[in-house]
Amino acid sequence: MDLSFFMDLVKEYGYISMFIFNWLLLFGMPIPNEVAAAFSGVLTEISYFKPILAFISAYLGLITSNTFAYFIGRFFGQKLLDRLSRTKLKKPIANFSNFLEKHGEIAISFSFFLPGIRWAMPYVVGANKYPFARYVVYAYTAGFVWMLVYFNLGRTFPYAYKSILEHLQGFLILLSVLIIAVLLGRYFYMARKISK
Repeated sequence: MDLSFFMDLVKEYGYISMFIFNWLLLFGMPIPNEVAAAFSGVLTEISYFKPILAFISAYLGLITSNTFAYFIGRFFGQKLLDRLSRTKLKKPIANFSNFLEKHGEIAISFSFFLPGIRWAMPYVVGANKYPFARYVVYAYTAGFVWMLVYFNLGRTFPYAYKSILEHLQGFLILLSVLIIAVLLGRYFYMARKISK
């Protein structure tokens, strides 16, 4: 993964570019979130950037994009949920809404640490009209911890962070698939139990 383009942006725009890296991930920028967060940490080690300002810039980019995704889900996701509720997916959607109502805090917080789920969760939570104030408490706290982990990974291993992230990414994707499989298995087991 060539980050020379980002290095040029950083030279020209400084801390604002760290905000932009983490904000543009919402629109499908072709680098993983972990790389953007760690790269901001790397820059504090290999150049003149101050760690606290770099962290704040990167974190604000992350939570701004996350909040934007929440409101996209809130304003446009309900129509999609209404359409899907008229299909065979009515029951799973209702079950997920109930799950979100009961365990939303854990789901929102934990989703930050799972690739793919981290990207989708704000849309889903917004579409389900989850209260924004509660969302902010759990998403921003989890986002802070997540950013702190990857930012410091970049600072601690500025020349080896790519290799570490590649191994970690594979593990996290496997963990995400496993969690989804367990949740689906539990859902089908409960549905079968209820139908009996």
